[in-house]
Amino acid sequence: MDRFETFEVNSFEQFCINYANEKLQQQFNLHVFKLEQEEYMKEQIPWTLIDFYDNQPCIDLIEAKLGIFDLLDEECKVPKGTDENWAQKLYDRHGGSQHFQKPRMSNTSFIVVHFADKVEYQCEGFLEKNRDTVYEEQINILKASKYPMVADLFHDGKDTKAGALSGKVASSKVNIRSARPTVKAANKEHKKTVGHQFRNSLHLLMETLNATTPHYVRCIKPNDEKLPFR
Repeated sequence: MDRFETFEVNSFEQFCINYANEKLQQQFNLHVFKLEQEEYMKEQIPWTLIDFYDNQPCIDLIEAKLGIFDLLDEECKVPKGTDENWAQKLYDRHGGSQHFQKPRMSNTSFIVVHFADKVEYQCEGFLEKNRDTVYEEQINILKASKYPMVADLFHDGKDTKAGALSGKVASSKVNIRSARPTVKAANKEHKKTVGHQFRNSLHLLMETLNATTPHYVRCIKPNDEKLPFR
């Protein structure tokens, strides 16, 4: 996948992007190789089975129970959690994984063996970015905005459902938003980490993709000489 990222310094953003690409690559492999080959076999088309790379172990390393994301969220909940302590937990937990490596010259970074390449991630800043701390009072003020567009940006699914139910009860009435609405109590949903929200969003994307019939454009890579029959 062309969105795979690896730079001199790789942080939380690159980790999330590369995790998403692992999931997309898995979906691509499933459709193009596994399902296509099963279809050929079913139709008795002469075909030599192709072995393809299974990246499920790498995905499990990232998203499974006590995987990289779980340990990151756990460290974010610790009152005095640090990037260094999180890195040490990763070394202790995943040191024996074939898709995880500890750099020789660093105690504050880790290497993930992705399908495309090895990527070394610097732990510094992971906790801060994953928390993405926004005070509940600020969120509630924005949710209570008199401008519907601003308020809708911060209402979650539960608020939407509640609004839909109230709309059914008073469908014949015009819904007017108060200029000074009551500020609601703190919503725990907004305390979810960025990593947790990213995983949920990616899960919904994969559900959508798996419910469709994908079609891929097969591109022909030209030879270096750009000449025919080479």
